[in-house]
Amino acid sequence: MATINDLRKSITEMSDDELFKLHREVRQSRRTSKRVTKPTKKTKKEINVVDMAKGMSEEDRRELIKELEGM
Repeated sequence: MATINDLRKSITEMSDDELFKLHREVRQSRRTSKRVTKPTKKTKKEINVVDMAKGMSEEDRRELIKELEGM
């Protein structure tokens, strides 16, 4: 648990350089975006058409060819 000794020293005890540095850090933390990045979408697996066609019957392949030619 934090104690009073763990806190930064008082601004009255800081030098000018330390004060400017602290002021800059505070302003910078307010400026930066704290958005949570969204997870990237996974790409779909590629379908091997040749393997898919091998698993089809001859009649199903003919129907598929007719539908594709009609597009």
